[in-house]
Amino acid sequence: MLLRFVVENVLSFKEATEFNTFPSSRTHSHEWHKMQCGHVTSLCLGAIYGANGAGKSNLLKCISMLKDLVVSGKISETIPKDGVHFKLDPSEANKPSEMAIEFYASGKVFYYHLAFSQSEVIEEELIIAGKDKDENIFCRKKDAIEVNEEFLKEGKKDGFGPMFMDAMNRIIKGDMLALSFFGQYYADELPIVNEAFDWIRQLQVVLPTMRIGYLPHALDKDEGFCQLVQKLMPKLKTGIKKLTVRKEELKEDVVSGNPALAEAIAEARRNPGVPQIMMAPQSNEISNVVVEDGKAVRKSLVAIHSSLNGKEVEMGIDSESDGTRRLIEYMPLLYGVLNKENVFIVDEIERSIHPIIIKALMETVSESKEIKGQIIFTTHESCLLDQSIFRPDEIWFAQKDVEQATQMYPLSDYNIHKTANIENGYLNGRYGGVPFLSNPSDLNWL
Repeated sequence: MLLRFVVENVLSFKEATEFNTFPSSRTHSHEWHKMQCGHVTSLCLGAIYGANGAGKSNLLKCISMLKDLVVSGKISETIPKDGVHFKLDPSEANKPSEMAIEFYASGKVFYYHLAFSQSEVIEEELIIAGKDKDENIFCRKKDAIEVNEEFLKEGKKDGFGPMFMDAMNRIIKGDMLALSFFGQYYADELPIVNEAFDWIRQLQVVLPTMRIGYLPHALDKDEGFCQLVQKLMPKLKTGIKKLTVRKEELKEDVVSGNPALAEAIAEARRNPGVPQIMMAPQSNEISNVVVEDGKAVRKSLVAIHSSLNGKEVEMGIDSESDGTRRLIEYMPLLYGVLNKENVFIVDEIERSIHPIIIKALMETVSESKEIKGQIIFTTHESCLLDQSIFRPDEIWFAQKDVEQATQMYPLSDYNIHKTANIENGYLNGRYGGVPFLSNPSDLNWL
């Protein structure tokens, strides 16, 4: 579970700015939204509002950036040459950019902090946050790395620690992340670091340009997921009766002249049972290539509609509307949040989707007493500002200050009565996070 994210001097964030999922002591609705994470409590939902350009999407970009840094393991492969610092104040160019994330994984509360320039790591640390005392797993200031020997695997302690740290200080270069290096190459020696590395690497950040590409294989192989999709899709009134998977064995005559397909098959053969994504050129069709029982198979998603005479009609997903495709792509998200301990972070969750439908989806998640995961998203959709769906501490606002830097704060900072219509209050500017427009007559449109 994501507990806290702090960012400073990155994109539109100048001073240290925090988003968190901690419940407010003043909010007592939807108690089932609270989840125990060791010695702390977290909320399973988070909705972030703000005017265009206020920086709400930048928060998600920062989280995605941190994930990309951890996955690549190098500053130079992720951060542009001109840096990601707050560019509206020239003095910030000489200061490090910083991000920190606190999360619950494998029964522990981890805190990871990274300070960096456009070319090197300046500070880095991984901590286990305890109820009464924190424990450093490793800490770093530029090229000097110290590892707490208590976290080395049993049998690797006596005399091994100094040798290990000496080697790491020589191997890990200035633009390399120690978390990534330990997590990738020394998982056996530092298994606790690998736990933190895996959690960040597997964090699901869904930006508007991204596609969720494993749908066909998931629908074919995961019975629980299939049941959810077939139950939910007809209720959304998109015209789709159900979704099915068309399976086709790939033989030499199909692959000939198609290098992308040939590469997908080769990768699938190297990883049997693991689906490879195939995005059709100039199309919204998504298919998976997977090797099963020694055979290469292409799985494509098919929508089943009913004709006027009641017969089933197959249609490719590329013939569906943008909103319908978006809804279909949300099915793994809903399943992962409701049934697994997955964390999804979604930008513009309502994009191309009718307000009534997105509200119905959020009501489904909110009303579930068995929810296991967490979903955090940005939105402009005011119909979701409903206290029957969200607690006040699950609603956050992003707003620019006089320096054009993004500030963030939760609705629970206000004294909100449980019967208050927060949608009207928001649209009237009571809580901030809305655009301030000039008088239309001053725009000289005519």
